[in-house]
Amino acid sequence: MLWLVALVTLARIIYLVWICPYTLVEDEAHYWEWSRHLDWSYYSKGPGVAWVIALSTSLFGHVEWAVRLPAVLASAIGSLAVADAAVRVSGDRRSGFVAAVLYQCVPPFLVVSLLMTIDGPLLACWALACAFAVRAAQNGGGRWLVLAGAAVGVGFIFKYTIVLAGVGLLIALAGKRPGLVRRHWLGAGVMVLLGLLPVAIWNTQHDWATVRHLLGHLGLPGGDLPPTQGNGGWHYNPVWTLEYLGMLLVAGPVVVLGALVARRRWKELLGVRVLAWASMPVLLFYLMVSFLAETEGNWAMGGFVGLIPLCSLPIPGAIERRFIPVRACWRITIASGLVTGVFFVFLPILARSPRFGHLVPVDRLTGMRAFAVETEAEMETLRRASGLEPFLVSSHYGRASQLAFYMPGRPTVYCASSFAPDSRRTQYDLWPETDLHRPEVRAALLGRPALLFGGPKEFWERAFDEVVDIGELPSEPKKGRSTYQGWRFHGFEPIIEPSTP
Repeated sequence: MLWLVALVTLARIIYLVWICPYTLVEDEAHYWEWSRHLDWSYYSKGPGVAWVIALSTSLFGHVEWAVRLPAVLASAIGSLAVADAAVRVSGDRRSGFVAAVLYQCVPPFLVVSLLMTIDGPLLACWALACAFAVRAAQNGGGRWLVLAGAAVGVGFIFKYTIVLAGVGLLIALAGKRPGLVRRHWLGAGVMVLLGLLPVAIWNTQHDWATVRHLLGHLGLPGGDLPPTQGNGGWHYNPVWTLEYLGMLLVAGPVVVLGALVARRRWKELLGVRVLAWASMPVLLFYLMVSFLAETEGNWAMGGFVGLIPLCSLPIPGAIERRFIPVRACWRITIASGLVTGVFFVFLPILARSPRFGHLVPVDRLTGMRAFAVETEAEMETLRRASGLEPFLVSSHYGRASQLAFYMPGRPTVYCASSFAPDSRRTQYDLWPETDLHRPEVRAALLGRPALLFGGPKEFWERAFDEVVDIGELPSEPKKGRSTYQGWRFHGFEPIIEPSTP
């Protein structure tokens, strides 16, 4: 198992440093932007992803592989943790190897091991919480309970859903182990609260922006988007729930086999109940959310973590006894992981195929370097024509962040999405130097030309005296997205000048 994790981790690092053709996707670039503005928390997420990217890039430089390195290391930590949990529950070291393989082969887990999003570190913390809780359940060691609380606390600064894992572990362990006394529970609670503290501090300073962002996702009143629930009754589309259930199948047989093992051995082993309770709350919570709003595929990923060690329990014996259904689950999971990995690595080669290359959207993953070169050429055109220094504005935070990473000199890029009707704010609206709502920011840009990305022409005409649609740049990663020249910026809102005495 150790050799497996070490070799996979080394291979991924080699791939990212010397082979990987993929430029940063929008979320990766945006989290990198966060890492240049370290804070207690951020508009939509906790500070963890920014902190680890800042650490990595401070050591290795602001390059793509350094941004993604924490994702690779998080995958290794998660593999080791689920392996430890499987061995502790089963008493069979082969189950640990199987669990590590399964963790590497679940398709969404494989993707987030190479792309730096919040999900890779979240899954690692979830797996550590499971492993520590299983140890606490088996020997009553209070230090393991405290470490489980610490894992939940650290996971919270990456993604808030890990609180549901903490709730499940609390239900599984409360009153079950006499060796876990009050001070151990208090220590675990303190660890969790320490993880909540940075987010709470930041939100008290920013009008609880994160809470309103989450309410907006659910379509509830008080959110940062117009509510879809609570006005005129309950609005529901059955497709939301069907899509959520379909998303669970992305994990492959791990979900089904893990659930069957939990049901069969629920009363037999406390460790089984601990792992099952680590998954049930988040899976059920987002099932309920699917009755209020459309869910996204990565929201419930943490629920797969506890099922992986459970899934690994019967596989070694099934291989020996040639028990076909369980062996089929094992083989299907490995095959799905291999297919996902091969497809991910060789996608650029498929895109060059004369027959079906046009069907492979690889430009969205590889085109930003060339796009930045073309953007700089357009900026030079504006400089020569106006005699002024142009600036960059995007209608989406992701493109703004990509431009900030790939443009020469890494200039300040602005995001204007919050000026669109029924739109939400972004982190760009909270940084003093990029908030276009601030009079001092607008004043510094008045009269200057700009290159504008995305959105309809009418949107930009609200802020510029003249807007010229120059069409889609040749390397535009998202086909159909226009670029515009904006002449003589006057701001999206009138600047109220102070009255003179």
